[in-house]
Amino acid sequence: MSTLRLSKSLEQIRAELYARMEAVQDEYAAQGWLPQRLNLNKGIARGLIELFAWGLWQLYQLLEQVFQQAVPANATGDFLDLHAEQIELARKQATQARGTVTFHRAATSASGGTDTPNVRIPAGRIVRTLPDGRGIVYRYVTEADAVLPAGAGAVAVMARAEEYGAAANAAPGQIVELATPVPGIGAVSNAAGWLAEEGADAESDSLLRRRYALAWQARAGITSAAYKAAALSVTGVVDVYVDDQHPRGEGTVDVVVKGAAGQPTEQLLQAVRAAIATQIRINHDVVVKAPTPVGVDVAMELELLSGDADATVLAARVWVEALFKGDQPEVPAFGIGHDVVRDRMAAGIVSIAGVKRIGWASPVGDVDIPADGLATLTSLTVTARWVTEA
Repeated sequence: MSTLRLSKSLEQIRAELYARMEAVQDEYAAQGWLPQRLNLNKGIARGLIELFAWGLWQLYQLLEQVFQQAVPANATGDFLDLHAEQIELARKQATQARGTVTFHRAATSASGGTDTPNVRIPAGRIVRTLPDGRGIVYRYVTEADAVLPAGAGAVAVMARAEEYGAAANAAPGQIVELATPVPGIGAVSNAAGWLAEEGADAESDSLLRRRYALAWQARAGITSAAYKAAALSVTGVVDVYVDDQHPRGEGTVDVVVKGAAGQPTEQLLQAVRAAIATQIRINHDVVVKAPTPVGVDVAMELELLSGDADATVLAARVWVEALFKGDQPEVPAFGIGHDVVRDRMAAGIVSIAGVKRIGWASPVGDVDIPADGLATLTSLTVTARWVTEA
């Protein structure tokens, strides 16, 4: 959307002031409004003019900001919140990831039998990931006392992330360290589907603007907009696709939901179903479901001219993982139905200092994703080799 330019630069304001004063000095002196012609190059007159020009420039800056924030499509931050409040919307706040972490019996007593007694796991035990590509460690705290029964090799314990946000939605196998030792416990892990509740970032301006527009469209009677607005109102939902072209026969509608961790948890789907229930039109058979996962293997070799090879490989991995995981607000992640375009992956890698070219082993080309699908990173291999300019 184009925005009118209302402000002026300080140089433009200064030039206009001096031009005006030169044009009227003689007239003002003749009228007795000035004792004599002013020296506009120095002295107290010059200082006062400069101060006035700066103050006028500040007013122009404020005018442009107010004009921009008055339009919901351009508004940001608190101003956007004010627009949203007018139609009973509120920015979704960040939440903590929550799920089951598996505590494994120590190897010395893992064979079972009478030498494997009950092991008490007190609430407040801390488990954590290894440092990720950015050097960040995520920690999780057990919520309640648990017991590893005699003879059992492992027990699942509910834990909550210490930090708020989507970054704490650890991938399977990432939680591997027990920060606070528990006698009799030798290891911890998180299996596939360990999340019960996704951690979500505070709603971004772009997502809130989308909900603002959908709210008005829903009020205008657009059914698909009403379903999208209801789904996106649920904390943890970051994208939604509505197939209202009778996907399962006449009168059927599919609502496909992406969570903050990618594939939504069952709890998140249930929350969306509850939100949409009040919006269902007569004779609509609505199904809320997760997107169809489309696995993508990524393997590349970076040709480097300079820099630190390990750091460059790590930066490339972080970029690709963020595209699929969507846990970094500054990285535009793949959404529902978004094709995996190699150039899009390459864009954040070739801009890394020292990278000359990317050699792709996989995928061999762009990966088409169906309208109700979601690209899922199944494997990632990044290597590097040194080259010279030809």
